[in-house]
Amino acid sequence: MKKILLLATGGTIASRETAHGLRPALSGEDMRTAIGAADAAIEVIDLLSLDSTNIAPSHWQMIARRVADVRTDYDGFIITHGTDTMAYTAAALYYMLENIDRPVVITGAQRPLGRDGSDAEQNLRLAYEAACSGFAGVCVAFGGRFIHGNAAKKMYSLADDAFRSIGRAEVDLSAPSAPSAPFRLHDALDERVAVIRLYPGMKPITIDAHIASGYRGIILEGYGCGSVPGDDAEESFLPSLDRARTRACTVVLTTQCIYDGADLSHYEVGVRAAQLGALAGGSLPIEALYARLMQRLAETPEGETVKSLK
Repeated sequence: MKKILLLATGGTIASRETAHGLRPALSGEDMRTAIGAADAAIEVIDLLSLDSTNIAPSHWQMIARRVADVRTDYDGFIITHGTDTMAYTAAALYYMLENIDRPVVITGAQRPLGRDGSDAEQNLRLAYEAACSGFAGVCVAFGGRFIHGNAAKKMYSLADDAFRSIGRAEVDLSAPSAPSAPFRLHDALDERVAVIRLYPGMKPITIDAHIASGYRGIILEGYGCGSVPGDDAEESFLPSLDRARTRACTVVLTTQCIYDGADLSHYEVGVRAAQLGALAGGSLPIEALYARLMQRLAETPEGETVKSLK
């Protein structure tokens, strides 16, 4: 018999209507009852009761440490979570729980458990399926899909099939593979990371202001393959990127496009940015880049930049 730990953190799936709208109210026991599994022992911990808009990196650390502490006591883990920041939490856990040798499955719902037409029970049972599988790693189970934790992105605000996998294939539970290295918990995060979206006419002083404010990392959502305005622009961003390098601020250039990722080798503006120390975000969605950069910065000495996101 499989032994599963369910960690409840709140979210729409656990919400009830109040005078001011939906608010988390249900417990992990309610989630376990909805799964209705007779072929596994599901234990429950009510870890948080938050709308996921209130989830912060400190909560990622809380979840990761709890899973790591009891990792060998369970065959799998289910984390119920709000959908709005689910992809961020999934990405953070993906990198923080490196080489975990069992399933850590995050799920939630677009409508509260128990409401007519809710997708909650379906998603809980989907997560249970993944938690009892031989899959090793962190994934999102939602809307009939299993998505690797560092590839999930919420694409629809209301649709049941809200998430998509960006940059890699979905998880195949029928072909599990074991980790190639020992488990390691990366529970340190450096929150001095900003995400900035480039728009026509934006001034490069925006970058300088963040550097001056003490940020150690900036993720800049550029155009196309990750390009930023160069020497032919009214105001080039290249001097600001150079100043970031001299101030030990890591700059990651990614794309505003959903698919195909960022590649700084295509255009002169990208090549010049890379020469000034900017890293390419590759195919990772912004949620994964944000979590990854925080984790890598925490393991990089002050006064140094991150050299690779791999």
